[in-house]
Amino acid sequence: MRGDYIIAKNAIVWCLLLQVIIFRVESIEVGDVSFSILIKNEMYGLKRPSVFYRCKSSEKSLRWHRSHPKTEFSWDFDVPPFGNGVVTHLCHFLSSQGTAHVEIKTLSMTSMLCGGHVCRYVIKPNGIYFVGFETHYPHNVLLRFIELVRPVEKLVEPWKAWSQRQLKALRAKRNSTRSSDDNDYDDDDKEMDD
Repeated sequence: MRGDYIIAKNAIVWCLLLQVIIFRVESIEVGDVSFSILIKNEMYGLKRPSVFYRCKSSEKSLRWHRSHPKTEFSWDFDVPPFGNGVVTHLCHFLSSQGTAHVEIKTLSMTSMLCGGHVCRYVIKPNGIYFVGFETHYPHNVLLRFIELVRPVEKLVEPWKAWSQRQLKALRAKRNSTRSSDDNDYDDDDKEMDD
């Protein structure tokens, strides 16, 4: 009889404890996790170090930006919590070195790799780099189940040289713009002569 009383008492205590835990979990407001992406230009030592880039996601499309060395640009966005949603940004870069297309995927768990809620990318003469952390698994037999994090500056996308087709299209566009500008000036001269 005494044993049944102790079992019933423990069961009631556990039920009350579980109710408190469930109530607490349900009362916590779950919201999106805020992140920022920061892009910095480090194209030092080049004649034309300017870079043009544009990023867009399913929710937001950013305009084209012109970046000079040492300049930074960042924007904020929200990611669904608990790793059940991914926000993907497609970024296109144009420079004197060529073109680069980078796909940046952000989860709520990405904050560990970004070193916080700001993910940093650097534009360098040989490509686009991610600056943050990466997971590392030691090769030691005793430590093989431990996941470590170490700082990293990793090349995400190297520059792809401009193709002949791209160069031809750019030259044609530039020449047509120049010739239309010349025509505008010619029209202005004709109006002044009249």
